Parts: sequence; C-alpha cells; structure tokens
Amino acid sequence: MEKPAKQILFSCTLNAIRSVMAEGFFNRIAPEGWHARSCGVIAGPADGFTFAVMEEEGIALDVNRQSKLFTDYNVDEIDYAVSLSVEAQFHLVSWVMDIPHEHWKVKEPFSADENREAQLAHYRLIRDEISSHVGELVTRITDNT
Repeated sequence: MEKPAKQILFSCTLNAIRSVMAEGFFNRIAPEGWHARSCGVIAGPADGFTFAVMEEEGIALDVNRQSKLFTDYNVDEIDYAVSLSVEAQFHLVSWVMDIPHEHWKVKEPFSADENREAQLAHYRLIRDEISSHVGELVTRITDNT
C-alpha cells in the first residue's frame, strides 16, 4: 500500500489569490511525498489576474476551481500549514493547534483605481514574492527529510 502524501495547507482571506499561487508553486516543485492544498477564511470568486500571472510562469490553474474553506479539510490530515494574510493567520492559529505552521507577510493584492497593466504588475510582485517563499520552504523540507 502506498504511503499517503504529506499535506501542506496554504491559507489566505478568500482562497482566490495568494494561497492559490502558493499551492500552484508548491505542487510544481513539491518534494517527494508532499502535496499542497489551499483554503480561505471565506470563499471568494476566482480571480482572473491570478490565472493570468500564474500562466506566465507555466502554471495553469483549474478554471473551474472552487474556493475552499478551512472547514473543508480535516485538520488531522494536515502536516504543515502556512498563512498568507492576517485574517488567515488568526484563523489558522486557532484551527491547527499542534500542527507546525508559519505566517508569510505578503503584499495585499488589491489596489484601487489602477488600470489592467498596473494591476498585473502588482500581481506579478505578489506572485514572485510567494514563489520565493515556496522555494525556501521546499528547501527546508528537503533538507529535513
């Protein structure tokens, strides 16, 4: 019988931008035996800018994906957790109890009164920041196995 993959849960406020990016990057370079999931404090709509900037990195997100909530997961099946928003950090701390977890301070994705190109540039900064965090996390996991 094959050993189940270790699960890492990335969380943010809406499960539409930051946690989705982290999940995509992690699953692309996941150490053997690991798999990422993502959720939000509340369910948000799919975000077209997220799809666009991840596609630029060769990561195609499922256009039919539905946002998940913390309650969609069994805490006993999560091996590690990362929050990417203050709201998710607050929720995560009370939800995970004894599970190893950390918080990444990542830029807020929303900015008002900007055109499409300015928004995409802002999302690219967030994407690149998350990619860097994910790479560092994968290195730590790999070094500890």
